[in-house]
Amino acid sequence: MSTFLINASNLKNGGGLQVAQSICAQIGRFGEHQFVLVLSTAVNDEGIMLGSNVTVYRYDIHHNLKTVVLGRDDFLDGLVVERRVDAVLTIFGPSLWRPRCKHLCGFARAQLLKDVNPDAHNGLGFKERLVYKAWDWAFKHSSKIFYTENGYISDLLEKHFKDVKVYTVSNYYNQVFDTPEKWKRSITLPPFEGVTCLSVSSPSSHKNFGIMEDVVRYLRKVHPDFKVRFVLTFSPDMWPMAEDVRDSIVYVGKTDVSECPYLYEQADIMFMPTLLECFTATYPEAMRMDVPIVTTDLEFARGLCGEAACYYNAIDPAAAAEAIYKVATDKAYAARLVANGKEQLKKFDNYEQRAEKLVRILEEMTAKERL
Repeated sequence: MSTFLINASNLKNGGGLQVAQSICAQIGRFGEHQFVLVLSTAVNDEGIMLGSNVTVYRYDIHHNLKTVVLGRDDFLDGLVVERRVDAVLTIFGPSLWRPRCKHLCGFARAQLLKDVNPDAHNGLGFKERLVYKAWDWAFKHSSKIFYTENGYISDLLEKHFKDVKVYTVSNYYNQVFDTPEKWKRSITLPPFEGVTCLSVSSPSSHKNFGIMEDVVRYLRKVHPDFKVRFVLTFSPDMWPMAEDVRDSIVYVGKTDVSECPYLYEQADIMFMPTLLECFTATYPEAMRMDVPIVTTDLEFARGLCGEAACYYNAIDPAAAAEAIYKVATDKAYAARLVANGKEQLKKFDNYEQRAEKLVRILEEMTAKERL
């Protein structure tokens, strides 16, 4: 029996919170090991099985000089010693804490890999470039063993860091999507006689939601009878839109994962204009909920969606607008995308397989340590 520490103390927002909750909800199934779960206060602990082999601690890691320079954290270091931890899984880095044992770290910072989309790095300000350099340094010093959610990204990461081992464990939709009795129907969209495009995401700059302004303007000019609105899962102050298109944007605010299925039920298209991604759960979520996908024609997106999406030139709002128009008006084409999505889902690790793969990697790491 080994003892593994699952570290989610550094997660504050974004899709990583859902991944952490999903993994931790499955971890109790592996009764042959002891698990110490360290969850930030932002991680939802619903569905996590407590028992003789699972202990949960709430802790938000504080990045201070000791952590940055030495990689030490008194609370986490103390747990490693007290609980005799054999290996640590940090759900997603960068982790400034460097545990004194084997360490598997999740990588989901496509911004560090310029080959993913060089155009996304054009025009970066000094502050953003400094942040990226800090992330890069933190990853390089935190671990020599990583996992990503996309084989394409794994290959790029091995080239980027050179002397690391990288596994691929794909993402999936959260298990709440398979339990309709847990769906919260708390967000009902206003009545609308037109096409609803849903984007379930935090407002990170690489998501490129600003393109929606020119998409709306193009559709109004070229297809004046076509009515469309975009639904965003954050508040207007986080990504304000121009006044002339504001009536085509619906902000529903931050949403819990249990509220998302009902939003998909009210949507006609899932629109994801992202420029950089390791993985976005909105792809499999849309596939699960029978919603056709319109997204950027970039290698990471094609690798994840296959034939289940309508692609457009990532920086061309006219192309994005025409892709939305095509999916909305060609019902047979939209139905093919949905059917293809059902097949594409089979290529991902589901939430049970993901947890099992991660545990098996931890086992492999500790087995090598004992040899």
